[in-house]
Amino acid sequence: ASAVPEPTILQDKTVSIPSLDARVTKLAFFGSSAADIGPVKNPTYKSRFEHAATTRVHPEIYLEYPQPGKKIYFTMTVHIRENARTFRIVDYDTRIEPDWTSSHHSVGIGVLGPGNWRVGKYEAEVYVNGEKIAMGSFEVY
Repeated sequence: ASAVPEPTILQDKTVSIPSLDARVTKLAFFGSSAADIGPVKNPTYKSRFEHAATTRVHPEIYLEYPQPGKKIYFTMTVHIRENARTFRIVDYDTRIEPDWTSSHHSVGIGVLGPGNWRVGKYEAEVYVNGEKIAMGSFEVY
């Protein structure tokens, strides 16, 4: 098994996403298969996914913030690259509720049917409201 580097959280000393008054605490990946109809209830986080079983890979960010007192809507955008070439760009509109102080948000990046991901290494860049906040990589074997 080849090593896949741990995801990197991009932040300066203020550790915040100014548009959300939040900070990213974690970036992780989980996979899903064609059998997963709704949200994956107990995802298994990993950085390597089996070619024959995986239909979607989900980058997931964890955020912490002060209680906002109102709903905050934002767009999470994920760029997936294979061999330095853009493979997919996916936007996901999501929200923070008024009484929350932390949350996690994921978006599934998929191909049609299991076995259709090409074997190889992929890079994921995560943006919130257009600001690059994290990057990581995963492998399909």
